[in-house]
Amino acid sequence: MELGNRFIPSSNSSSAYRNSDGESSRTVSPVQNDAANISIRDDSFFSFNNSYIANELISPSNDSSASNSPKSNNLSPSNSFQESIADALGFNSNGKVFQFEPSPKSKSPPRNKSKSKSNGPGQQQQPNTPSKNEMKLIAHAKPKFKRSSKVKLSKVTVATDILQAPGLRNDFYSNLVSWSKKTNKIAVGLGVNSYLWGIDNHVEQIHLDALSLVTAVSCSRDDYIVIANSRGMISLIEQPKNIVLAVYTLQNKCVFCFEWFSKSNRFIAGNEVGEVHIFEIVYGQTRYELVEVACFKSHQQQICGLALSMDNTRLAVGANDNSCSLWDIKNLETISLMFVLPHNAAVKAIAFCPWTNSLLATGGGSKDRKIRFWHTSSGTKLNEIPTHGQVTSLIWSRYKKEIAATFGFGADSTSSLLCVYSYPSMKPLVEVPSVPNLRILSSSSSPDWSSVCVAANDSTVRIYKLWEKTHDIGITMELKGSGTYGSSLIEYQEGIGSINDSVR
Repeated sequence: MELGNRFIPSSNSSSAYRNSDGESSRTVSPVQNDAANISIRDDSFFSFNNSYIANELISPSNDSSASNSPKSNNLSPSNSFQESIADALGFNSNGKVFQFEPSPKSKSPPRNKSKSKSNGPGQQQQPNTPSKNEMKLIAHAKPKFKRSSKVKLSKVTVATDILQAPGLRNDFYSNLVSWSKKTNKIAVGLGVNSYLWGIDNHVEQIHLDALSLVTAVSCSRDDYIVIANSRGMISLIEQPKNIVLAVYTLQNKCVFCFEWFSKSNRFIAGNEVGEVHIFEIVYGQTRYELVEVACFKSHQQQICGLALSMDNTRLAVGANDNSCSLWDIKNLETISLMFVLPHNAAVKAIAFCPWTNSLLATGGGSKDRKIRFWHTSSGTKLNEIPTHGQVTSLIWSRYKKEIAATFGFGADSTSSLLCVYSYPSMKPLVEVPSVPNLRILSSSSSPDWSSVCVAANDSTVRIYKLWEKTHDIGITMELKGSGTYGSSLIEYQEGIGSINDSVR
């Protein structure tokens, strides 16, 4: 089954880069889908100059994430209930550059004795797949991480690590990077293949039988990885042994996003026809199996994003029909719709706040460009913040009352690729400036929640250090304090403070 129509820019955004000497960046050769050829880039860091304008600008008008299709009619309850609740509450509705390339047999061994060899495909290699791979490292002075003491001034930061990854598809809907909480490796989907990138500079190909475009990868809290492809196949991989444990096929239904429960024996998949599947990993007498324990129709169009609350009782589902739906999944036999949260474009960026169970952040596509905050117990919209670009992911901090957002197509060259905001004031604290044609497609948090890796449309995977690791703030009364929800009634309902006046 072929992928649906996607907006692919006609030029590579690497043309918008310049190195420190002002030279043009190295052109990356096209890569076939059946092999990866990851090589060094000379333009990993550049001096950002507002006066620089790329030779070619790409119009975002054809971005498929900005669907103008009507909202789903079968979702309920209606917005009038949420509006009435809102009215009652007073709301108005420079680093390191990694390279991964085949080592020709005729090439003499490098002088560096500490090189790391990839286990690679070995004897089971696919046609045109390198049988021997090696990772090389070029080290520069690592930028110091500093946060501005003045909230009103944002701090510009740069990537600390960059993996050049030709074959990383420029697709808003696909989710092709995931950072393993167990092994600290980053899974990357490139064309029809998937790879694991380790902090030891080691890249290993994940062995898959089906040569079909990878549409989503996701690492569990343990050793599992799930990989979906355009044929509707979902493969369960064990990281240490790099073997396929089980395969489940959804006929004519392609999966583009995953979400794991706290315990890694269950995960959720969202497909292209608006269905949500919940799978359980079961070990039989001789082999593993993926068993579908629940399936329900959540939207009329493609699922773009999934997010589970910290207690695993609520599921937020973003879709291409310009809405996000919130579901009660405490009992998988009686899954029920709670609220429909409207937007003006596709909703891919969804994140539950880790330090309060009832706060949800969502971000809209390029015809929306807003970050919205919701009280999940009442469906009330708490706040709405306009941004300069298509919101592609949201990441809450576990150490500060802050939230990071990554952006796709922006309004101009002065917008940001990534920005960290204080919450609830939403003042920018840290930012990564954008350049024409460049956008971030998806992201994944590091195991210690201090950094984030992002997939960009210039065929790179970048790592940004956003927070210093301190004590996990968790769900505490001190952090939840007044102001989190912006309403004394909601805060009273959440157990924050008290209300002396009677409520009529």
